[in-house]
Amino acid sequence: MSEEKMKILQVYRSEPTEDVKKLVEILNRDRDASEFKLYTSNPNYDMLVQMIFEADQTVSWW
Repeated sequence: MSEEKMKILQVYRSEPTEDVKKLVEILNRDRDASEFKLYTSNPNYDMLVQMIFEADQTVSWW
């Protein structure tokens, strides 16, 4: 029987810097990771809310 991986959501307010990308890579290890980019035009906030409730952990990057 396999264990289910922890789900983590990375939310970006702006384009991630190289430092942020490295930190995200570390946080995403051994997890089922997804991301949401708020800095795109017309982000789907309904989808964001759904993703937050589905994730075990959410990290916001400003």
